[in-house]
Amino acid sequence: MTRQRFLGLLAIFVTLVALSAGVTAPVEAASGLAPRAATSVSCLPAPHPVTTEQTTAFFDLAARKLGSVRNTGAKRYPLGALTATSDYTRTTTTAWTSGFFAAELWLLYQRTGESRWLEAARDQTRGLVGIAGYGGSHDLGFMVGLPTGLGASLDPSPEQRAIYAGARATAAKTLAKRWNPRVLAMKSSDYDGRWGLIIDSAMNAPLLIEIGQLLGGAEGKELEYRGTQHMLTLARDFVRPDGSTFHRMAYNPQTGALIGPIPGQGFDANASTWARGQAWAINGFTRAYELTKNPEFLAAAQRTAAFWVSRVPPGCIPAWDFDIENSRAPRDSSAAAIAADGLLSLRRVVGDTAADYGAYAEVTLGLLTTPWITTARSVNPGLLLQQSLNVPRSPQEGSYVWGDFYLLKALTSRSFA
Repeated sequence: MTRQRFLGLLAIFVTLVALSAGVTAPVEAASGLAPRAATSVSCLPAPHPVTTEQTTAFFDLAARKLGSVRNTGAKRYPLGALTATSDYTRTTTTAWTSGFFAAELWLLYQRTGESRWLEAARDQTRGLVGIAGYGGSHDLGFMVGLPTGLGASLDPSPEQRAIYAGARATAAKTLAKRWNPRVLAMKSSDYDGRWGLIIDSAMNAPLLIEIGQLLGGAEGKELEYRGTQHMLTLARDFVRPDGSTFHRMAYNPQTGALIGPIPGQGFDANASTWARGQAWAINGFTRAYELTKNPEFLAAAQRTAAFWVSRVPPGCIPAWDFDIENSRAPRDSSAAAIAADGLLSLRRVVGDTAADYGAYAEVTLGLLTTPWITTARSVNPGLLLQQSLNVPRSPQEGSYVWGDFYLLKALTSRSFA
Protein backbone atom coordinates (compact mmCIF):
# COMPACT_ATOMS: atom_id res chain seq x y z
CA MET A 1 0.00 0.00 0.00
CA THR A 2 1.36 3.44 -0.88
CA ARG A 3 1.81 6.04 1.84
CA GLN A 4 -0.75 8.30 0.11
CA ARG A 5 -3.36 5.54 0.07
CA PHE A 6 -2.51 4.70 3.69
CA LEU A 7 -3.03 8.27 4.85
CA GLY A 8 -6.25 8.55 2.87
CA LEU A 9 -7.66 5.41 4.42
CA LEU A 10 -6.51 6.56 7.83
CA ALA A 11 -8.26 9.92 7.53
CA ILE A 12 -11.53 8.28 6.50
CA PHE A 13 -11.24 5.61 9.16
CA VAL A 14 -10.48 8.03 11.99
CA THR A 15 -13.57 10.06 11.09
CA LEU A 16 -15.86 7.03 10.90
CA VAL A 17 -14.63 5.50 14.13
CA ALA A 18 -14.83 8.80 15.98
CA LEU A 19 -18.44 9.23 14.86
CA SER A 20 -19.35 5.66 15.80
CA ALA A 21 -17.82 6.15 19.22
CA GLY A 22 -19.93 9.23 19.86
CA VAL A 23 -17.10 11.78 19.78
CA THR A 24 -16.45 14.49 17.22
CA ALA A 25 -12.68 14.52 17.54
CA PRO A 26 -9.90 12.38 19.05
CA VAL A 27 -10.12 12.46 22.82
CA GLU A 28 -7.44 14.46 24.61
CA ALA A 29 -6.48 13.47 28.14
CA ALA A 30 -4.47 15.82 30.30
CA SER A 31 -1.32 13.89 31.26
CA GLY A 32 -3.19 10.76 30.20
CA LEU A 33 -5.27 10.78 33.39
CA ALA A 34 -8.58 12.52 32.79
CA PRO A 35 -10.60 10.88 30.02
CA ARG A 36 -13.50 12.51 28.27
CA ALA A 37 -14.93 9.27 26.93
CA ALA A 38 -16.21 6.46 29.10
CA THR A 39 -14.28 3.73 27.30
CA SER A 40 -10.95 5.40 26.62
CA VAL A 41 -8.77 6.96 29.26
CA SER A 42 -5.41 7.71 27.60
CA CYS A 43 -5.32 9.34 24.20
CA LEU A 44 -2.91 11.16 21.93
CA PRO A 45 -3.93 14.82 21.54
CA ALA A 46 -3.19 14.46 17.82
CA PRO A 47 -3.34 10.79 16.77
CA HIS A 48 -0.82 9.73 14.13
CA PRO A 49 0.65 6.48 12.79
CA VAL A 50 3.78 5.19 14.49
CA THR A 51 6.95 6.56 12.92
CA THR A 52 10.25 4.90 12.13
CA GLU A 53 11.87 7.13 14.74
CA GLN A 54 9.42 5.96 17.40
CA THR A 55 10.01 2.33 16.51
CA THR A 56 13.78 2.73 16.69
CA ALA A 57 13.57 4.58 20.00
CA PHE A 58 11.31 1.89 21.47
CA PHE A 59 13.64 -0.94 20.51
CA ASP A 60 16.54 1.06 21.96
CA LEU A 61 14.53 1.37 25.17
CA ALA A 62 13.85 -2.37 25.11
CA ALA A 63 17.56 -3.13 24.73
CA ARG A 64 18.41 -0.86 27.64
CA LYS A 65 15.68 -2.13 29.95
CA LEU A 66 15.88 -5.84 29.14
CA GLY A 67 19.66 -5.72 29.18
CA SER A 68 19.64 -4.44 32.75
CA VAL A 69 17.24 -7.07 34.11
CA ARG A 70 18.99 -9.20 36.68
CA ASN A 71 19.62 -12.61 35.13
CA THR A 72 18.14 -15.53 37.04
CA GLY A 73 18.56 -18.00 34.20
CA ALA A 74 15.95 -20.69 33.88
CA LYS A 75 14.76 -20.47 37.47
CA ARG A 76 12.60 -17.35 37.90
CA TYR A 77 10.74 -15.48 35.19
CA PRO A 78 9.80 -11.79 35.09
CA LEU A 79 6.08 -11.06 35.50
CA GLY A 80 5.76 -7.31 35.92
CA ALA A 81 6.19 -4.35 38.21
CA LEU A 82 3.85 -1.70 39.56
CA THR A 83 4.38 1.72 38.03
CA ALA A 84 6.94 3.15 40.47
CA THR A 85 8.71 -0.16 41.22
CA SER A 86 12.29 -0.71 40.03
CA ASP A 87 12.45 -4.51 39.89
CA TYR A 88 10.29 -7.29 38.50
CA THR A 89 8.07 -9.57 40.48
CA ARG A 90 9.06 -13.03 39.28
CA THR A 91 7.30 -16.35 38.86
CA THR A 92 8.13 -20.00 38.37
CA THR A 93 8.06 -21.74 35.00
CA THR A 94 4.47 -22.89 35.53
CA ALA A 95 2.93 -19.39 35.69
CA TRP A 96 0.93 -18.47 32.58
CA THR A 97 3.25 -15.52 31.97
CA SER A 98 6.56 -17.39 32.10
CA GLY A 99 7.17 -17.43 28.33
CA PHE A 100 6.78 -13.76 27.49
CA PHE A 101 10.13 -12.41 28.67
CA ALA A 102 12.02 -15.07 26.73
CA ALA A 103 9.89 -14.20 23.69
CA GLU A 104 10.87 -10.54 24.07
CA LEU A 105 14.53 -11.55 24.04
CA TRP A 106 14.01 -13.53 20.83
CA LEU A 107 12.49 -10.46 19.18
CA LEU A 108 15.50 -8.38 20.17
CA TYR A 109 17.75 -11.02 18.63
CA GLN A 110 15.64 -11.00 15.48
CA ARG A 111 15.99 -7.22 15.18
CA THR A 112 19.68 -6.90 16.01
CA GLY A 113 21.33 -10.24 15.26
CA GLU A 114 23.48 -9.67 18.35
CA SER A 115 24.81 -12.76 20.09
CA ARG A 116 24.06 -11.38 23.56
CA TRP A 117 20.32 -11.54 22.84
CA LEU A 118 20.64 -15.03 21.37
CA GLU A 119 22.37 -16.29 24.49
CA ALA A 120 19.90 -14.54 26.79
CA ALA A 121 16.93 -15.94 24.85
CA ARG A 122 18.36 -19.45 24.94
CA ASP A 123 19.00 -19.12 28.66
CA GLN A 124 15.43 -18.06 29.42
CA THR A 125 13.88 -20.60 27.05
CA ARG A 126 15.81 -23.56 28.43
CA GLY A 127 13.64 -24.00 31.50
CA LEU A 128 10.44 -23.58 29.48
CA VAL A 129 11.32 -26.49 27.21
CA GLY A 130 11.19 -28.68 30.31
CA ILE A 131 7.53 -27.89 31.07
CA ALA A 132 6.14 -28.81 27.65
CA GLY A 133 4.59 -31.88 29.27
CA TYR A 134 3.13 -29.96 32.23
CA GLY A 135 -0.56 -30.80 32.46
CA GLY A 136 -1.52 -28.25 35.09
CA SER A 137 -2.14 -25.31 32.79
CA HIS A 138 -4.22 -24.49 29.74
CA ASP A 139 -1.73 -21.74 28.81
CA LEU A 140 1.08 -23.82 27.33
CA GLY A 141 0.72 -21.85 24.12
CA PHE A 142 1.88 -18.77 26.00
CA MET A 143 4.35 -20.54 28.26
CA VAL A 144 6.03 -22.83 25.74
CA GLY A 145 4.58 -22.17 22.31
CA LEU A 146 5.63 -18.53 22.02
CA PRO A 147 9.30 -18.69 23.04
CA THR A 148 10.02 -22.04 21.42
CA GLY A 149 8.20 -21.00 18.25
CA LEU A 150 10.46 -17.98 17.94
CA GLY A 151 13.49 -20.05 18.86
CA ALA A 152 12.61 -22.69 16.26
CA SER A 153 12.55 -20.05 13.53
CA LEU A 154 15.41 -17.79 14.69
CA ASP A 155 18.09 -19.88 16.41
CA PRO A 156 21.01 -20.48 14.02
CA SER A 157 21.74 -23.89 15.55
CA PRO A 158 19.91 -26.83 13.90
CA GLU A 159 20.20 -28.76 17.15
CA GLN A 160 18.56 -25.99 19.14
CA ARG A 161 15.82 -25.53 16.54
CA ALA A 162 15.03 -29.24 16.75
CA ILE A 163 14.77 -29.04 20.55
CA TYR A 164 12.37 -26.10 20.34
CA ALA A 165 10.26 -27.76 17.64
CA GLY A 166 10.00 -30.89 19.76
CA ALA A 167 8.92 -28.89 22.80
CA ARG A 168 6.18 -27.16 20.80
CA ALA A 169 4.86 -30.50 19.60
CA THR A 170 4.88 -31.88 23.14
CA ALA A 171 3.08 -28.79 24.44
CA ALA A 172 0.35 -29.19 21.82
CA LYS A 173 -0.13 -32.86 22.67
CA THR A 174 -0.25 -32.00 26.37
CA LEU A 175 -2.93 -29.36 25.80
CA ALA A 176 -4.92 -31.84 23.75
CA LYS A 177 -5.31 -34.06 26.83
CA ARG A 178 -7.68 -31.44 28.28
CA TRP A 179 -10.17 -32.25 25.52
CA ASN A 180 -13.83 -32.88 26.31
CA PRO A 181 -15.61 -34.44 23.30
CA ARG A 182 -19.04 -33.31 24.51
CA VAL A 183 -18.14 -29.66 25.04
CA LEU A 184 -15.87 -29.78 21.97
CA ALA A 185 -13.15 -27.85 23.75
CA MET A 186 -10.09 -28.17 25.97
CA LYS A 187 -10.89 -27.40 29.58
CA SER A 188 -9.46 -24.16 30.89
CA SER A 189 -10.04 -24.76 34.59
CA ASP A 190 -12.68 -25.22 37.27
CA TYR A 191 -14.32 -21.91 38.15
CA ASP A 192 -16.52 -21.82 41.21
CA GLY A 193 -16.55 -25.62 41.05
CA ARG A 194 -17.76 -25.72 37.44
CA TRP A 195 -16.11 -26.95 34.23
CA GLY A 196 -14.93 -23.74 32.64
CA LEU A 197 -13.65 -22.23 29.44
CA ILE A 198 -12.14 -18.76 28.94
CA ILE A 199 -11.66 -16.47 25.95
CA ASP A 200 -7.90 -16.37 26.63
CA SER A 201 -7.76 -19.92 25.29
CA ALA A 202 -8.22 -18.46 21.79
CA MET A 203 -4.48 -17.74 21.98
CA ASN A 204 -3.53 -21.31 22.92
CA ALA A 205 -5.78 -23.58 20.85
CA PRO A 206 -4.23 -22.50 17.50
CA LEU A 207 -1.03 -24.25 18.61
CA LEU A 208 -2.85 -27.58 18.20
CA ILE A 209 -3.94 -26.62 14.69
CA GLU A 210 -0.44 -25.59 13.69
CA ILE A 211 1.31 -28.64 15.13
CA GLY A 212 -1.38 -30.95 13.79
CA GLN A 213 -0.79 -29.63 10.28
CA LEU A 214 2.96 -30.07 10.66
CA LEU A 215 2.72 -33.63 12.02
CA GLY A 216 0.09 -34.95 9.62
CA GLY A 217 -1.19 -38.50 9.84
CA ALA A 218 -3.87 -39.64 12.26
CA GLU A 219 -2.27 -37.94 15.26
CA GLY A 220 -1.87 -34.67 13.43
CA LYS A 221 -5.43 -34.71 12.14
CA GLU A 222 -6.76 -35.28 15.65
CA LEU A 223 -4.75 -32.37 17.04
CA GLU A 224 -5.95 -30.11 14.24
CA TYR A 225 -9.52 -31.25 14.80
CA ARG A 226 -9.42 -30.51 18.52
CA GLY A 227 -7.86 -27.10 18.04
CA THR A 228 -10.35 -26.19 15.32
CA GLN A 229 -13.38 -27.38 17.25
CA HIS A 230 -12.21 -25.51 20.34
CA MET A 231 -12.04 -22.27 18.37
CA LEU A 232 -15.48 -22.93 16.85
CA THR A 233 -16.89 -23.39 20.35
CA LEU A 234 -15.45 -20.03 21.36
CA ALA A 235 -16.85 -18.36 18.25
CA ARG A 236 -20.30 -19.83 18.93
CA ASP A 237 -20.55 -19.26 22.68
CA PHE A 238 -18.30 -16.31 23.53
CA VAL A 239 -18.92 -13.74 20.79
CA ARG A 240 -22.09 -11.73 21.35
CA PRO A 241 -24.23 -10.46 18.43
CA ASP A 242 -22.58 -7.02 18.66
CA GLY A 243 -19.07 -8.49 18.47
CA SER A 244 -18.25 -8.10 22.17
CA THR A 245 -17.10 -11.13 24.16
CA PHE A 246 -17.65 -12.96 27.41
CA HIS A 247 -14.62 -13.86 29.52
CA ARG A 248 -15.65 -17.16 31.14
CA MET A 249 -18.31 -19.76 30.46
CA ALA A 250 -19.38 -22.82 32.43
CA TYR A 251 -20.44 -26.08 30.78
CA ASN A 252 -21.89 -29.40 31.85
CA PRO A 253 -18.99 -31.77 31.13
CA GLN A 254 -21.29 -34.80 30.98
CA THR A 255 -23.66 -33.41 28.34
CA GLY A 256 -21.65 -30.57 26.82
CA ALA A 257 -24.50 -28.15 27.50
CA LEU A 258 -23.63 -24.50 27.98
CA ILE A 259 -24.56 -23.34 31.49
CA GLY A 260 -23.68 -19.69 31.06
CA PRO A 261 -21.27 -16.88 31.99
CA ILE A 262 -19.34 -16.98 35.25
CA PRO A 263 -17.38 -14.16 36.92
CA GLY A 264 -13.86 -13.54 35.68
CA GLN A 265 -11.72 -10.48 35.13
CA GLY A 266 -14.47 -8.34 33.64
CA PHE A 267 -16.75 -5.93 35.49
CA ASP A 268 -19.94 -7.93 34.89
CA ALA A 269 -19.88 -11.57 33.80
CA ASN A 270 -23.18 -11.27 31.93
CA ALA A 271 -23.13 -7.85 30.38
CA SER A 272 -19.69 -6.21 30.24
CA THR A 273 -16.63 -6.74 28.06
CA TRP A 274 -13.18 -7.23 29.55
CA ALA A 275 -10.82 -5.27 27.32
CA ARG A 276 -7.93 -7.74 27.28
CA GLY A 277 -10.30 -10.61 26.59
CA GLN A 278 -11.64 -8.75 23.55
CA ALA A 279 -8.08 -8.30 22.32
CA TRP A 280 -7.31 -12.00 22.83
CA ALA A 281 -10.35 -12.79 20.70
CA ILE A 282 -9.28 -10.54 17.80
CA ASN A 283 -5.80 -12.01 17.81
CA GLY A 284 -6.76 -15.64 18.32
CA PHE A 285 -9.54 -15.80 15.72
CA THR A 286 -7.27 -14.12 13.18
CA ARG A 287 -4.58 -16.74 13.78
CA ALA A 288 -7.13 -19.56 13.53
CA TYR A 289 -8.33 -18.19 10.19
CA GLU A 290 -4.77 -17.86 8.93
CA LEU A 291 -4.15 -21.55 9.68
CA THR A 292 -7.45 -23.01 8.50
CA LYS A 293 -9.08 -20.46 6.14
CA ASN A 294 -12.35 -21.35 7.90
CA PRO A 295 -14.75 -18.44 7.16
CA GLU A 296 -16.30 -18.73 10.62
CA PHE A 297 -12.99 -17.65 12.14
CA LEU A 298 -12.69 -14.72 9.76
CA ALA A 299 -16.20 -13.63 10.64
CA ALA A 300 -15.41 -13.84 14.36
CA ALA A 301 -12.16 -11.91 13.90
CA GLN A 302 -13.89 -9.17 11.93
CA ARG A 303 -16.82 -8.88 14.34
CA THR A 304 -14.60 -8.63 17.41
CA ALA A 305 -12.32 -6.17 15.62
CA ALA A 306 -15.28 -4.02 14.55
CA PHE A 307 -16.51 -3.87 18.15
CA TRP A 308 -13.08 -2.78 19.37
CA VAL A 309 -12.65 0.08 16.90
CA SER A 310 -16.23 1.26 17.43
CA ARG A 311 -15.61 1.63 21.16
CA VAL A 312 -12.04 2.91 21.34
CA PRO A 313 -11.29 6.11 19.40
CA PRO A 314 -8.06 6.01 17.35
CA GLY A 315 -4.93 6.64 19.37
CA CYS A 316 -6.55 5.70 22.66
CA ILE A 317 -6.14 3.07 25.38
CA PRO A 318 -9.31 1.55 26.87
CA ALA A 319 -10.16 1.11 30.50
CA TRP A 320 -9.74 -2.46 31.75
CA ASP A 321 -13.43 -3.10 30.95
CA PHE A 322 -15.45 -1.42 28.20
CA ASP A 323 -18.46 -0.92 30.44
CA ILE A 324 -16.77 0.88 33.32
CA GLU A 325 -18.03 4.46 33.53
CA ASN A 326 -15.52 5.64 36.13
CA SER A 327 -13.31 8.13 34.28
CA ARG A 328 -10.34 7.18 36.44
CA ALA A 329 -10.73 3.43 36.21
CA PRO A 330 -7.47 1.50 35.73
CA ARG A 331 -6.37 1.40 32.12
CA ASP A 332 -4.99 -1.52 30.16
CA SER A 333 -2.47 -0.61 27.51
CA SER A 334 -1.63 -4.31 27.15
CA ALA A 335 -5.11 -4.81 25.69
CA ALA A 336 -4.37 -2.08 23.14
CA ALA A 337 -1.04 -3.70 22.23
CA ILE A 338 -2.62 -7.15 21.79
CA ALA A 339 -5.44 -5.69 19.72
CA ALA A 340 -3.01 -3.74 17.53
CA ASP A 341 -1.01 -6.89 16.88
CA GLY A 342 -4.19 -8.76 15.99
CA LEU A 343 -5.42 -6.00 13.67
CA LEU A 344 -2.08 -5.90 11.86
CA SER A 345 -2.28 -9.67 11.47
CA LEU A 346 -5.81 -9.33 10.11
CA ARG A 347 -4.58 -6.85 7.50
CA ARG A 348 -1.71 -9.16 6.57
CA VAL A 349 -3.92 -12.24 6.27
CA VAL A 350 -6.90 -10.67 4.50
CA GLY A 351 -5.26 -7.89 2.50
CA ASP A 352 -6.77 -4.57 1.46
CA THR A 353 -10.24 -5.53 2.70
CA ALA A 354 -8.82 -5.13 6.21
CA ALA A 355 -6.69 -2.08 5.39
CA ASP A 356 -8.70 0.16 7.71
CA TYR A 357 -7.97 -2.11 10.65
CA GLY A 358 -4.28 -1.93 9.88
CA ALA A 359 -4.43 1.86 9.67
CA TYR A 360 -6.15 1.97 13.05
CA ALA A 361 -3.45 -0.31 14.53
CA GLU A 362 -0.70 1.97 13.21
CA VAL A 363 -2.24 4.87 15.14
CA THR A 364 -2.49 2.73 18.28
CA LEU A 365 1.22 1.98 17.99
CA GLY A 366 1.83 5.70 17.59
CA LEU A 367 0.31 6.14 21.05
CA LEU A 368 1.95 3.15 22.73
CA THR A 369 5.48 4.20 21.75
CA THR A 370 5.26 7.77 23.06
CA PRO A 371 7.56 8.50 26.03
CA TRP A 372 4.76 9.43 28.41
CA ILE A 373 3.29 5.94 28.21
CA THR A 374 6.53 3.93 27.99
CA THR A 375 9.06 3.52 30.78
CA ALA A 376 11.57 5.86 29.09
CA ARG A 377 11.28 8.28 32.02
CA SER A 378 10.62 5.68 34.71
CA VAL A 379 12.60 3.37 36.98
CA ASN A 380 10.16 0.60 36.05
CA PRO A 381 12.05 -2.38 34.54
CA GLY A 382 9.44 -3.05 31.86
CA LEU A 383 8.56 -1.19 28.67
CA LEU A 384 4.90 -0.18 28.59
CA LEU A 385 3.08 1.52 31.47
CA GLN A 386 -0.67 1.80 32.14
CA GLN A 387 -1.17 -1.96 32.01
CA SER A 388 -3.51 -3.89 34.31
CA LEU A 389 -3.05 -7.38 35.72
CA ASN A 390 -6.38 -8.38 37.30
CA VAL A 391 -8.38 -5.33 38.35
CA PRO A 392 -11.05 -7.12 40.43
CA ARG A 393 -8.22 -8.44 42.62
CA SER A 394 -5.65 -5.65 42.33
CA PRO A 395 -6.79 -2.33 40.79
CA GLN A 396 -3.29 -1.01 40.20
CA GLU A 397 -1.44 -0.17 37.01
CA GLY A 398 2.06 -1.22 36.08
CA SER A 399 4.16 -2.79 33.37
CA TYR A 400 3.74 -6.47 32.50
CA VAL A 401 5.61 -8.81 30.20
CA TRP A 402 2.67 -9.80 27.98
CA GLY A 403 1.90 -6.20 27.00
CA ASP A 404 5.58 -5.52 26.39
CA PHE A 405 5.86 -8.62 24.20
CA TYR A 406 2.83 -7.89 22.03
CA LEU A 407 3.93 -4.31 21.48
CA LEU A 408 7.37 -5.52 20.38
CA LYS A 409 5.72 -8.17 18.22
CA ALA A 410 3.45 -5.65 16.51
CA LEU A 411 6.37 -3.34 15.80
CA THR A 412 8.43 -6.28 14.54
CA SER A 413 5.68 -7.42 12.17
CA ARG A 414 5.65 -3.94 10.64
CA SER A 415 9.43 -3.93 10.24
CA PHE A 416 9.52 -7.30 8.50
CA ALA A 417 6.31 -6.88 6.47
